[in-house]
Amino acid sequence: MNTILIYPQLEFSKAQIPAPPYSILFIADYLNKRHINVKIFDLRFDKDLDVLTEISRNQLEYIGISVMTGPQIKYALRISELIKKKFDEVKVVWGGIHPTIKPKQTLKHPLIDLVIRGEGEKTYFELISGRELEKIDGLSFKIENKIVHNKERTLMSDLEINELSIPWELMKPNYYINNQNFNLITSRGCPYQCTFCYNSMAKNRWRGWTVDKCIHEFNKVLNYDVKKITFYDDNFFANPKRISGIFNYLKEHDIIWKAEIRVDCLDLPLAEAAKNAGCRQLFFGAESGSERLLKLIMKNITIQDIIKSAKITKKVGLVADYSWLIGIPGEKQIDRKKTISLIKKIKKINPECEFSIKILYPYPKTLIFHEAVNHGFKPPVNLIEWSNVRRERSPDYLEDRNRLEMISLVSAIVGRKVFEISNIPFLKILKFYADFRWEYEFFDVGIENFLFKISRGIINKFMNRKSSKGYDQFSQKII
Repeated sequence: MNTILIYPQLEFSKAQIPAPPYSILFIADYLNKRHINVKIFDLRFDKDLDVLTEISRNQLEYIGISVMTGPQIKYALRISELIKKKFDEVKVVWGGIHPTIKPKQTLKHPLIDLVIRGEGEKTYFELISGRELEKIDGLSFKIENKIVHNKERTLMSDLEINELSIPWELMKPNYYINNQNFNLITSRGCPYQCTFCYNSMAKNRWRGWTVDKCIHEFNKVLNYDVKKITFYDDNFFANPKRISGIFNYLKEHDIIWKAEIRVDCLDLPLAEAAKNAGCRQLFFGAESGSERLLKLIMKNITIQDIIKSAKITKKVGLVADYSWLIGIPGEKQIDRKKTISLIKKIKKINPECEFSIKILYPYPKTLIFHEAVNHGFKPPVNLIEWSNVRRERSPDYLEDRNRLEMISLVSAIVGRKVFEISNIPFLKILKFYADFRWEYEFFDVGIENFLFKISRGIINKFMNRKSSKGYDQFSQKII
């Protein structure tokens, strides 16, 4: 074996059917095709001890760890520490979104030896193949007390993306397939430039599998008796010609599915074609009910686009799942009220819709970041502080922090069908109070928020038990 790739634990990872760790799976596939042996560990399921045992059996120079901003940092530091304590000679390499946006700060931590910025396939291959560190694009590393950042690596081409496959031989399918559900990704990037999005920082243009490549990968998925697919692409509908071919396949094989689409890209013919091809839900990043804020975040959509999407999905019988943001730098109370008012209007138009409201956290290098700094935002100064970032927790610079957090928490309960059908007494009580708050827009005195914060560790342990079940987005039930 030449290397190990690790995907650290997440909080509440069983709240939905877990997506495979594509960030390391595609790197593993790239390496395997170049005759490098790889073993992957997904610490949402595998144990830390499994990793240490595997290292002890092999002489390894590098171990790669994929890390997102937020609580996953804490778990990544934990496994890095365990590795370093027992195998000091092994070099720990961090990659993923967080090391990409904060490479210098990441490398200041003594447990981390190297950082891969951006797409990791080529950079990690060159690293473990023995190329001189200074010649590897996309790599950051330490020389004594000096941190070196090599030049950026160019994005993989469309042809190279189409050479990547899901390496099922390295996976444990039962981890990621539940009640015939599977989460799949068929493309990378997005052509739009929303100011809060990682893609705006990475200049991550859209590249996707061709229809033939999709069909090849779909056939492998169907071998595991998958009948329900959630597409995790940032922009699944970016290529209309590709979509037409995918629709034909999904319809022919009686697959039901969900995917993300911009509200301004949906029209009645497309919605009808999607429904006819097995689509049951569409996910929309609506973000705000304020035209002013939509322009500020460069969403390039209108309130009428959002309303139109609700009318179309209602007409063709699709569930519409909307994501909203509050806590946008420069946001006023009237903007929030407009967002809540629009959500209620959409719910009346399409009663089958679901929604959630998240609190915007400004990530470095995104276009919104400097706007937030101008409003008083002081970003975390080390990895430990970054590990405390959560989408339902308000950054310190925002006013009415408790109110924002209550809005987010209430929306998570009111906006999900699972709470409507649950017979669990505790959930029914939460639903009762949340409905009251939502109806009268009373988001002060947040005792629920306080209880959630002090009990989140218990909730996380409960959700992540191996016996715990996931949330089936299609049946809208805990399975």
